[in-house]
Amino acid sequence: MNHKPSWNVSTAKAAAVGLLALCAAIQSRLHAQPINPQVFKVKFEEARKDAEVVAAVRVLAATCTETAGEGKARSVVLQLSLQVLEADKGPVKKNDIVVVRHKVNLPAGPGPGSYGYMGAVRQFPFTPGVRGDVALRWDADSRRYVVVAGWVAEPNGAAIPTEVGKAFVAGDLAKGK
Repeated sequence: MNHKPSWNVSTAKAAAVGLLALCAAIQSRLHAQPINPQVFKVKFEEARKDAEVVAAVRVLAATCTETAGEGKARSVVLQLSLQVLEADKGPVKKNDIVVVRHKVNLPAGPGPGSYGYMGAVRQFPFTPGVRGDVALRWDADSRRYVVVAGWVAEPNGAAIPTEVGKAFVAGDLAKGK
C-alpha cells in the first residue's frame, strides 16, 4: 500500500500558523522576563554591610528635577524627601528627613516594556507614600547622601511626577496629574 500525504492549502496554512505561534512562544521566553523581586532584597542585604546609613523610610514627596531621553529611553531624576521611620545604622534618627536624588527609567509600554520600571519600584522607594528600606552613603563632593541600594517589599503603585517642577506628595491620589 502506498500512502501519499494529502497536503492541501488549508493544511499548509494551519501548519504555518502553528509554526508561527511556536516561534513567537519561544521568542517571548527568550526575551524580557520579569525578574524575581527577591533578587533586589538580596542585593540590598549585601549593600547594607558597607553603607553609612541604613534605615526604614517613607517617601513623603517626589519632585521631578530633570528629564532625559525620548520614547523607550525616557527617564526622570527625582528629588525624594524620605522620612526615617527606623534607623538601623548611621547618624540619622527616627523622624529625620533625608533628601536624595534618584534616577528612574520610565515604563516603555505595556508588557515587557514595563519590566524595568516594575523592577525599579522594588529596588528603591521612590513613589510617594511607599515604605521601604534604604542604604545610603555620604558623597563629600556633592555634599549629600547618595543611593547605594534599597528594597520595597510592598510597592504602592503611586504615580510619580514626569515633568520638571512637578511634585507629588504622600496621600496624593493623582495618577499622572
